Amino acid sequence: MVASLMMNGVNVQANEAVEKKKNLIVTQEVTVQQVVDKYIKAAGGIDKVKAIKNMEMNMETEIQGMTLVIKAVTDQEHNRLLNLTKMNGNQVAKTVIKDNKGKVVSMGQEQDLTEDQLNSMKSQTFVFPELFYEELGYEVSYGGTEDVEGEAAYKLLLKDASGVETSEFYSVESGLKLKTESEAAGTVSYKDYMEVDGIMVPSKMVIANAMMPAPMEAKITSVVFNQALDSGLFEF
Repeated sequence: MVASLMMNGVNVQANEAVEKKKNLIVTQEVTVQQVVDKYIKAAGGIDKVKAIKNMEMNMETEIQGMTLVIKAVTDQEHNRLLNLTKMNGNQVAKTVIKDNKGKVVSMGQEQDLTEDQLNSMKSQTFVFPELFYEELGYEVSYGGTEDVEGEAAYKLLLKDASGVETSEFYSVESGLKLKTESEAAGTVSYKDYMEVDGIMVPSKMVIANAMMPAPMEAKITSVVFNQALDSGLFEF
C-alpha cells in the first residue's frame, strides 16, 4: 500500500512536470523575427545597428605556444571582407571577398572561391547579417530552444542559396548570440560580451572544428566601427 501510494505520488508529480514542460514550451514558442528583434535590441538597438557601415575586429590566440594575430574587416557598405592571419608578423592566411569574387591565400597557395563558397561566406560581409536574410537569399526557420552551456537558447535554422545549413543560437534571457554551428565550418561560441560605442560585441570567441586538434580560444583585442577604410586592404 505504501509503495503504491509512493508510486502514485511520483506519477502525479511526473504528470505535473510534463504539463509544466508543455506550458513552458508553449510560452517560449517564438518567431524568427522575434528572435532577431530581441538580438538587435540587446546588441544596441536598431538605430545604432543600422548606422554601422564597417567593422574592424582584431584578435589574438595561441596554437602550440605560437601567437596568431587575426584581423577581420567587414565592409558592409561595399560588400567587402578581409580575414588576415599573421604569425610573428608574417602572413599565414588571407581571405578577401569583393565585387562578388573571393580568394584565399594560405601558405603561399592561392585559390579562388567557388560560387558555393561565396554563397556560404556572403553573410560575413555584413556586421549583423540577421537584418539581411532576405537579401542573402536565406531560408530561415525557428528550431525551438536548446541548452547552450547551461543557458537556454533560441535556435534559428539557416539554409543558404547553395543548401549549406547553419544553426544560430541566441540567449532566451539576454537575446545575445551565443553560438554559430554548421557541419561545414564547425562551431563558434561568443563569450563575455562588452560594449564598444554602444554596440555589444563578444570579448572572446571559441572556435572548434574537425580540422583542429582542440578548440581555439581567441581574445578580441580591439573593435573599431565606421572608420575610413583603405581600399588596399582588399587587394587580392
